[in-house]
Amino acid sequence: MYDSEMPDDFLDFICHAFGITRDDLVVGGRYLNLQDLVRLPNPKGKELEQHPPLPMRIPSLDATESLLRLVRKKDILLHFPYQSFDYLIRFLMEAAFDPKVEEIKITQYRVAENSAVISTLVSAVQNGKKVTVFVELKARFDEENNMSAAERMERAGIHIIYSLPGLKVHAKVAVILRKGGNKDGKCRNLAYLSTGNFNEKTARSYSDMALLTSEPDIIADIQKVFAVLERKILQPGFHHLLVAQFNMVDELKRMINREITHVKEGRKGRIILKMNGLHDKSMIDELYRASEAGVEIDLLVRGICCLMPEQPYSSNIRITRIVDMFLEHARIWYFYNDGHEDLYLTSADWMRRNLSRRIETAFLYSTPISNRRS
Repeated sequence: MYDSEMPDDFLDFICHAFGITRDDLVVGGRYLNLQDLVRLPNPKGKELEQHPPLPMRIPSLDATESLLRLVRKKDILLHFPYQSFDYLIRFLMEAAFDPKVEEIKITQYRVAENSAVISTLVSAVQNGKKVTVFVELKARFDEENNMSAAERMERAGIHIIYSLPGLKVHAKVAVILRKGGNKDGKCRNLAYLSTGNFNEKTARSYSDMALLTSEPDIIADIQKVFAVLERKILQPGFHHLLVAQFNMVDELKRMINREITHVKEGRKGRIILKMNGLHDKSMIDELYRASEAGVEIDLLVRGICCLMPEQPYSSNIRITRIVDMFLEHARIWYFYNDGHEDLYLTSADWMRRNLSRRIETAFLYSTPISNRRS
């Protein structure tokens, strides 16, 4: 389907580029409803249909009587859609019914229709928990769905924080606050951080990673993120999380400089970055500078990439794109750090909008972050 006002010479170019004729095309208008295209029948039948594998179960999580208790003892890293998103739903449902849980705070960027996540939050407030949800109304293509979901939650008694003017909140975080908090040095509060949305529909086709943790440093920083969203503080100091608008860009540049310093001192410098888009000029310039210094850089960029490889100033940079059955959505940053490897999982791409006009979070993941007993 093509716009009826498309110039003939450009239409001929498109047909030649794709090896098709005008008889293969349907004349349409300027605006298309892409959801209608999704509903078109498969012209070739089942031979072109994909059959994704079922998400794997995790025996240790299925066997435990309480995910909340297990997370208080150790961190749990999940990889969707290879592992089941049901564990997050169970985690939230346990929190909704746990008498020791006092409050749940969560961000929502893209909400699934008939969302099980929202149902658990409604159950929580019905069980006497205080529930706060930040809903981003400026999530492109999901504005209407997010608004209706927010209205449903508000009717149920959930406290809704709506979009911040001029700023999108793209972070995917949740915190569960329990009676006593971290009293007597015991970790009682819990958190969830992810590279993807709280959306069970997209979790079946988007490749994302998520962490369940009771690490006090992470939880303290997440609470500061929510304090910013609730307009309680303006200039928080983050000690574990990297947060766009505050410390993210400065810390990224510091880590790139560290790799450059190691190379200049005769040691190895290595950076691997996986993301959806790369077009922030200042960060691209930082990567060029690192390449010229001799740092080995691998970029896995699924979408827009404005960095130019195979140039004198980028000779140590290699770019790979992954297009497969699942949409590669996880953002992962790796810095060799002279053998003390730093691995960050994050919601942020290196695009101007992510680094300059959004609230994003990145968290350091090490194996294991902690091994706790409670």
